[in-house]
Amino acid sequence: MKRSAGELKTFAAEVLAKAGLKSEDAAVVAETLVFADLRGLESHGVSRLPIYVKRIKKGLVNARATMRMVNEDGAIALLDADNGPGQVASVKAMDIAMGLAQKQGLGACGVRNSTHCGALAYYTLRAVEHGMIGLAMTNANSVMAPWGGREPVLGTNPISVAAPVGHGEPYVMDMATSAVARGKIMIYAKKGARIPLGWGMNEEGEPTEDPNEALKGAMMPMAGPKGYALSLLVDILSGVLTGSAFGKGIGALYDDFSKPQRSGHFFLAIDIGHLMPPELFQPRMDEIVGQIKTSKPARGVEQVLIPGEPEFAAERKRRREGIELVPKVREELLALKEELGVAAEI
Repeated sequence: MKRSAGELKTFAAEVLAKAGLKSEDAAVVAETLVFADLRGLESHGVSRLPIYVKRIKKGLVNARATMRMVNEDGAIALLDADNGPGQVASVKAMDIAMGLAQKQGLGACGVRNSTHCGALAYYTLRAVEHGMIGLAMTNANSVMAPWGGREPVLGTNPISVAAPVGHGEPYVMDMATSAVARGKIMIYAKKGARIPLGWGMNEEGEPTEDPNEALKGAMMPMAGPKGYALSLLVDILSGVLTGSAFGKGIGALYDDFSKPQRSGHFFLAIDIGHLMPPELFQPRMDEIVGQIKTSKPARGVEQVLIPGEPEFAAERKRRREGIELVPKVREELLALKEELGVAAEI
């Protein structure tokens, strides 16, 4: 069954408000979830609602968080999220970073004591909307083994960067430093499908095609030692530097209900005008994009794509045709509807 983006957003916002979030915060979280579903990132879409509601009701996400600036010095700031919704903290932090960038040319904002913040491209595209280059990263609970190990120590620790162009859609990189996002393996498990080798390992450290074994074992880093190094970098900037939890200290979103996550994020905005006039930067971006798009594709490949291009194509299609919900996800959402007395349809 397909639903429009508007229908899903209305449903998600009502669910979150019924669970206890302030209406304005529920709207922000709902928008980020549907943003992910529109772009084909179901692992970060409305499928997250059940776990968000569970953690809110258990008091592990502060539904009435008082987020505060801990420090602002020159081009850098630190925000304490008070264990509130990660999406709300992330919007605030990117806006702070952009404000600093307008003054200094470069602005950074770290976030401590936060929770799961969803698809990072939502925040980097927020910078692009203001004519800036945006960077976002977040640490996550330990589900990935370091290169050469089999014990989960690091998170999937994603990174996103987005930059404006003169014509067409912006450059958008949004990737986990693991082979795939863990939520993607969870979607495969719900579908009863097998995963490709290289995504995860079982508890003995052996590569597996069984998503349930991978969820019990460990994720594998993308590109081997390179993904491992990037994941550690994200944990240093998002967790160690901000004063948040890091490594094994981060509360597991799905498996640990004894404490808040205390995850950390890091946002950076670059005001292009401090380096060159935007009217010069944008044609230069168009040129490099054009060189790539007109380059010869490999055998069996129809065309060379720019990072973010498949997601924009998915968004156009899903806005036009609606968003298909995995049957298992819809079952879970229907259960939430009944549990919370939600009026909106799903």
